[in-house]
Amino acid sequence: MRLLSTLLLALAALPGALHAQRGDLLVVANKQAATATLLDVASGRTVATLPTGVGPHEVAVSKDGRWAVVTNYGAQAPGSSLTLIDLNRRAVSKTIGLGEYRRPHGVAFLPSGQLAVTVEANRAVLIVDLDRGRVLRALPTGEAGSHMLSVSPDGQTIYTANVGGGSVTALDVTGRAPARTAKVAPRSEGIALTPDGRRLWIGSNQDNTVTVLDAATLAPLDTLPAPGLPYRLALTPDGRRAVVSNPMLGAVRIFDAARLRETALVQIPAGNAGEGGAGPVGFALSPDGRTAFVALQGRNQVGVLDLASGTLTRYMDVGAGPDGIAYAARRR
Repeated sequence: MRLLSTLLLALAALPGALHAQRGDLLVVANKQAATATLLDVASGRTVATLPTGVGPHEVAVSKDGRWAVVTNYGAQAPGSSLTLIDLNRRAVSKTIGLGEYRRPHGVAFLPSGQLAVTVEANRAVLIVDLDRGRVLRALPTGEAGSHMLSVSPDGQTIYTANVGGGSVTALDVTGRAPARTAKVAPRSEGIALTPDGRRLWIGSNQDNTVTVLDAATLAPLDTLPAPGLPYRLALTPDGRRAVVSNPMLGAVRIFDAARLRETALVQIPAGNAGEGGAGPVGFALSPDGRTAFVALQGRNQVGVLDLASGTLTRYMDVGAGPDGIAYAARRR
């Protein structure tokens, strides 16, 4: 036992070692399979594969790690529901119908425990009460393709990236203040807010750039090249690094968030994916900001990427067409 403990401590000290609490989970939306895979972070083992609605695209996890919500975007027919997963039971708790609201996509928990979710077809963000399973209010953006969102640290402002409008909209959660919209770049989709809430990063699928905005004024501060389609963006919890997935290039970019410059380009092997490549799309960051878990749509896997060294340490198998992914840090 003493030898085993020594070996485990040595492995934990290695660069790129994964520091996960026992029981931490990844929740992966498999949009082709219409399922959600629950992965044990420490072992990489699948602990459950659960049914969702058609075309699950994005995932959010509650702060306490108890609940996960999957948005059922649909396929040819628009989706209009959310799947609520009880992570303690590792089972679907219920399906929440959204009625007239179609194409739910970007999703986040608010500090109140309520949920914010974009509904692309309605050009709005919904505030949803999960306990009662109903929509409390709709916050119109008035912009085409309100797709992804980010929430301010105080939970009072929701920012949406509007693909069709090439814009960003800032919404007051209460709905009392008018929406504010600013043009950014064509086909704006990926969006991430710095942990301090001061800067907003937005990717342009058409220009292959990332624009950094002042979150208070929505004024542009800088534009950074990100060839290969900057599909999803995230900032590490300490705010030092920005991470961008580029599925058309089969790569992940890492930026120095303060200096606004690229520091690494990580090419992901295609494996058996063929000409389409690995297809890195959605990803989640570990709570310590050391690791990115990247959904590899072309490989039907999740890649574990050490951000300090820029190396892939392992792969985890999931369902067909993994896309959105979230990290559930389990509280003891």
